[in-house]
Amino acid sequence: MPVISIGVKRLNELLGREFEQDTLVKSLEQLGCDVEDTVELDLYRCPACHTPNDKLKKEDPPRRCEFCGHESEQSFIRVGTDRAIRLDLLADRPDLFDSGGLSRALKGYLGLAEGLSGFSVKKSGISITVDPALKVRESYRPHFVGAVVRMPPLDNLSLREIMKLQENLHWGIGRDRKLASIGIYDLACLTPPFRYTVVEPGGRSFTPLGMAEREMTPREILEHHPKGKLYSSLLENHTRYPLLIDSRDQVLSMPPIINSDQTRCRIGSADLFVDVTGIFLEPAVNCLTTLCSALIEMGGTIESVTVKSGNRSLVTPDLTPRSIEVSYREAVNWLGLQIKPERFRKLLRKMRLEVIPRGGDRHEIRYPAFRTDIRHPVDVYEDLAIGYGYHNIRPRLIPSFTVPRPRREEVISGLAREVMVGMGFYEIMSLQLQSIQRHFKNFLIPPGKDHVVVKNPKTVDQKILRTHLKTGIMETFQKNRRMAVPQKIFEIGNVSILDSRAPTGVAEFRHLAFGMIGPKTGYAQVRAVLDALLRELEMQGEYREAEDPTFITGRTARLEGENGVMARLGEIHPRVLNFFSLAYPVGYCELLLTRVI
Repeated sequence: MPVISIGVKRLNELLGREFEQDTLVKSLEQLGCDVEDTVELDLYRCPACHTPNDKLKKEDPPRRCEFCGHESEQSFIRVGTDRAIRLDLLADRPDLFDSGGLSRALKGYLGLAEGLSGFSVKKSGISITVDPALKVRESYRPHFVGAVVRMPPLDNLSLREIMKLQENLHWGIGRDRKLASIGIYDLACLTPPFRYTVVEPGGRSFTPLGMAEREMTPREILEHHPKGKLYSSLLENHTRYPLLIDSRDQVLSMPPIINSDQTRCRIGSADLFVDVTGIFLEPAVNCLTTLCSALIEMGGTIESVTVKSGNRSLVTPDLTPRSIEVSYREAVNWLGLQIKPERFRKLLRKMRLEVIPRGGDRHEIRYPAFRTDIRHPVDVYEDLAIGYGYHNIRPRLIPSFTVPRPRREEVISGLAREVMVGMGFYEIMSLQLQSIQRHFKNFLIPPGKDHVVVKNPKTVDQKILRTHLKTGIMETFQKNRRMAVPQKIFEIGNVSILDSRAPTGVAEFRHLAFGMIGPKTGYAQVRAVLDALLRELEMQGEYREAEDPTFITGRTARLEGENGVMARLGEIHPRVLNFFSLAYPVGYCELLLTRVI
């Protein structure tokens, strides 16, 4: 996970009181932050965008800006020092990515404030029009949200904080800008209203951030600008690229790649325009809400903008608190705490939540819009435990003990694994999700209707749950076809079959499959291995002639036990071998070890 550095001086400024570094570290740890260490930092100013970059005192001065990507032959100029606490980012708590968010949480934990922070949003009168072309596949990035932020004039430290928060939100919520990307501009340089539109790759030129000496087309930015090369994959399927423009036809940015140099935030900037674009609305809204809430803690005030997309209008940001209902009794039982309702309410207010009794033991919990991690009452219970203090919870032995023992399928799997390894086989592990082509058609098997189909698969190769283990074995041989033969591999894993009698509608079985490839491989070798395996597993059955399209006729069999077919074995059909580009015969067997569900 990324590591952030939070200045101790800045944190105390936002808290309004001087706390010792050790006190801050211990409090942050109790809040759930992963404190790595405390360090002394040197601050260096980027000559292109003027944003301070920090380095440990023992590190060399930077020559490349981590914000705009500008590279210099000379080391950046040192502009100051800072004492900082280094934290590993918590992906589920983006509101703790910066000193503003951390100070808000610490105020509650240290007893400086309680309950919800009061957020108000005025109207800016600024509007943005979204081009319908952003909804088509060739230029898809349709979602836009924005805000106006009035800040105290930015200095070195506050500018650095904002830029770092922007990049951290790109990681934590935007998934490295794929789902959402943020642009922050000096509003004094802009003339509203704005247009969010598209441009041809070789079309409109502008001066990208970090390269004030030249104008570049979108194609040139993706090919030559450091940030363009880093994030070009996000637009690789686009034939036209997103562009944000003001009423004077001035380019603000090319989302999700880079801002223009003319509109960048500077030392002294006070009025900011913020936008977030994305391929999904929720991550974009979460980025904007978290950023605006943090800037309020840094002394900013927020004004809304109106986003017009077709016949629809959206006013952003919406900082209205959300709510969830929880039970006091369920909360204390869940955590094993002996606290009264009054203490329950006080601890949650300490965590900057609002608690409203609703009769009986039911309580409405109002939480800020940036708390995107609260989705279930359990998330509120976690805040209650943090407010109480994990260090105050005394460990106790549970009143009853159980003796663990492995499940039956794991016992028999472990024994089978030892036997197969002892016979010189190597174990593989393959994916449970397969495609119709790879799982059925490549083995000459009619797909049938007894397999589980994934309703919304991530890719076409992950559409069904496997019903046999042949695919993994044969694809492993295919990937190793240029290696020396003979090769012997096996796999132990679960297969799934639709079964209306099962509690979930799906029956799961533990199978063992093994395969051998080489010029002398045949049915006899496969049967010899299976006989040895059955003897060690103390399993019995009777071999019978069988027909199976995957195997050569006359060189295949099935093993039947008292509960039906236990195994199928034989030589793989040449047509199947051709699908996997294999030049040698393959012997294969798949044995049912036990039913899991």
